[in-house]
Amino acid sequence: MEEKEMDQQSPEKLRVIFLEICPMVIDRIEDMIRNPNTPITAQVQLIAMVLDRALGKPETPVKVSTEDTSFEEAEAMLMEIVREIQAEEGMIDGLPDGDAKECP
Repeated sequence: MEEKEMDQQSPEKLRVIFLEICPMVIDRIEDMIRNPNTPITAQVQLIAMVLDRALGKPETPVKVSTEDTSFEEAEAMLMEIVREIQAEEGMIDGLPDGDAKECP
């Protein structure tokens, strides 16, 4: 879609368009996070973005050191933090109970 065409779309139509590509975007983000050739700085930014979207920004900073840690170990540590936060806040599949939203 051309930029001019997008500017002329109503917000509702744009939302529908963006929701249609949502699964593709999520798959692409996952591929980039899991790809060992993706620069670690990009992986960290993507992981932070996903965690912020899924769980909200933490009230207190979470310190995770990756010195002398492989990507797989760091990913496992982050996923454990996610599970702990989900358990504390009664979340299911990364979303608060009753707030489930789907991409079509």
